[in-house]
Amino acid sequence: MNQIIKYLFFIGFLVAAVFVAANYDLTTIFGPQASKTAKSATTKKSIRGISISKKPSSLLTGLAGQVVLDYSAPYNLTAAAVDDIIKVWQLPETTLLRELDSGEGFQALSLRFIPMTSLVVAGGMKADNTGSIGFFDAATGKQMLQLDEPEPILCVDPHPAGKYLLVTGETYIKVIDIKDGNSVAILQKSNPTARAYYYGNGQYVLQSDSLSLFDLKKRSMAGSLDPVMPLLFKKGLDGTTFSWLSADGVSVVTAAEGDKRFFPLATQGITAFDVDSQGVWGLFLLDTQKIAVIELASGKISKTIELTSPASEVTISSDGTSAYVQYASGTIGVYDIGYRNKLKRAQQSLTKLFSTMKSKMGPAAKPAAQ
Repeated sequence: MNQIIKYLFFIGFLVAAVFVAANYDLTTIFGPQASKTAKSATTKKSIRGISISKKPSSLLTGLAGQVVLDYSAPYNLTAAAVDDIIKVWQLPETTLLRELDSGEGFQALSLRFIPMTSLVVAGGMKADNTGSIGFFDAATGKQMLQLDEPEPILCVDPHPAGKYLLVTGETYIKVIDIKDGNSVAILQKSNPTARAYYYGNGQYVLQSDSLSLFDLKKRSMAGSLDPVMPLLFKKGLDGTTFSWLSADGVSVVTAAEGDKRFFPLATQGITAFDVDSQGVWGLFLLDTQKIAVIELASGKISKTIELTSPASEVTISSDGTSAYVQYASGTIGVYDIGYRNKLKRAQQSLTKLFSTMKSKMGPAAKPAAQ
């Protein structure tokens, strides 16, 4: 009886926690989703309410080296790759969901989910220094398509509608039809170090080094986002947030605003960064050992997270619930943003608890036959 009372007490506690999390005003965390007027009126509230865990809620291990990763919000799948190893998790479970076979000798250099699907595409190079692109269903582990390229693929970026894939080689940029793997267009790179990304709902190709735009419909150049070459460039996993660092600050273009906004900021010592989808705040990796949460409008640090080991990258998930910190060792630390991940874990705990109770109590007693 005492054991049952303890279970019931624990259930009551978890139900209360879930109720509080479910009814918490998430706009205080992620910022308003409505009009521009509403956004400006509540910016201070959203800044004060930013909640980022001081320590990672999950550690994803089993990788060694420079990691490339992405996140599929509809399927809650996190995929990460190093060399020929592609691992998939479904958080909050940290047990590996599956490992994808990308082929012996393959070195992954870029990894992206096709929007609104469980399909993940990995671009990179083979042992003979030629390129390769592999399409996998991360939910089943099945390889859907494999394409060979004449040179290493440095970057892959799916079209927002999911029909085409933009790939960056060492000397060229190519648009590929995902359905059959055929090339639709081939463009020149502005610089060997450039990476190509879809911009403006997929109408333009943006090159990361010069910030130049190529209009795919008109087949002509369409200017540049900034005359100054960036020190660091980042396209958010949400596919619509673009940000870059210069010596004087950070520039941001979001789908919500459309126009470029510049925020003065001391950028010395920043080795990696990412900006939220509203362009209100950002995560900045300082000298590989510290993450600063910075309010862009004021330039003030609202929170500092000390890291236990050097990191190489920081990335905000496409739904804004997690920050991935990629350590130099290959381990990935997942930091909660807001409360939705905590709600997931509470719901998962309830499910496990009820399953445990059911197994301990056994089947319900049946009345004896008359």
